[in-house]
Order: sequence, then C-alpha cells, then structure tokens
Amino acid sequence: MLFLFIPCGVFAQKKPFRSLFDSGGNLSLGVRSTVSTFSHGKFDETGIGSGGHFRLQLTDRINTEWYFDYLHTDIQKKAYRRDYHIGWSVMYYLIKTKNFTRPVTPFIVAGHCFDHTRITPVNRPQERQQRGSSAVQAGLGTHFNITPRFDISLKCQYMLHLGPELHAHIHGEDVEIEKHKNAGWEGHLLISISANYKIARLWKPKG
Repeated sequence: MLFLFIPCGVFAQKKPFRSLFDSGGNLSLGVRSTVSTFSHGKFDETGIGSGGHFRLQLTDRINTEWYFDYLHTDIQKKAYRRDYHIGWSVMYYLIKTKNFTRPVTPFIVAGHCFDHTRITPVNRPQERQQRGSSAVQAGLGTHFNITPRFDISLKCQYMLHLGPELHAHIHGEDVEIEKHKNAGWEGHLLISISANYKIARLWKPKG
C-alpha cells in the first residue's frame, strides 16, 4: 500500500528533487515490523508485530514520527498477549542529512505512546484481563538511504510503562495474571525495521 502513494503529483515541479530537502518539510509514509523482547528483564516472552507510521521533518536535524503498532506474544503456549501502541517520536540526526544523499543517517530517538494490553489464558479465555496505560521510549537508530526519497530504517529503543502493567506468571499448567501498580524500570526492548518513502514537501525552505 505504501507505493500506491508514489505517483503523487507533489514532485512534478521544475526544481530538481535535491533542492526540496534543504530545511525540512518532508512528509513520509512507512510500514514497519517490530520485535519486543527483554520483557520484565527476561527474554522468554518475545512479541512480534507490525504497524505503520508517517514522518514530518521539521528541520534539517529534527524529524518526527507518528505511529501505530500491533504486537502478539506467545507466553509459553499457556497464554497469549496482545499489545497496541499509538504514539509519536522525535528523531535528532547526529550528522547533517545532506539531503539524505549519504548512505546512512544516524539519529537518537525519544517519544511517548498510549498502549493497550490484553492477556488471555489459552484454556480459560473468559479470564482475560486488559489494561490501558502510557509509556515513554528512547534509543538509537539509523536510516539506510537507498535513494534520497526511499530509506530502510533500523531502530532500537527501550520502553518504560508509566501506569499499571499486566504480567502473566506460569505455574505448571496454571496461569496467573497479575497487575502491577507501577512497572518501574522493567520495560521492553523494542527493535523495529521499516521501509519509508517521502511523498510530499509541505513547505519551502527559507532563503
């Protein structure tokens, strides 16, 4: 679906494409795959999911990303967990973008999201529990610039929940779902890879 937007007439201008990237204003669409691991300090509950986002670049060094993720986690085949994230991030480029003509563009990233979690025991679906909360995340990443318009991005972030957290404890064949009032520093390590395409420039560079 991402490439359905490529034929937009926004770039049908007389100026060279490279001149559109002097000081922000770029609007991008992207699709992503995400892995959530190291949940509560353990690697035995790894979630896999997908999502989408759009980016709005504010300046040459600052970009924003607005995203949605859906994650599924199999908890030792005794229960399954569903996570939904909707939020935003700010990316600060560690080097000048140079119109994204360099092979890579590294950045630091931080943001906030609202999340909803559901945990359902496999044999007792009527005992499903859910909660809504919010979280903050921060980490590092880089764009691999295939062309100035198209990039593959890799990010690694740690997410900390700000509100109550659900966690499933397995005792033999029994599943106990526990709600923690505050998750503290026990969060999730998120690794995502995405494909992104710049579809428009919403404002002209100054000067």
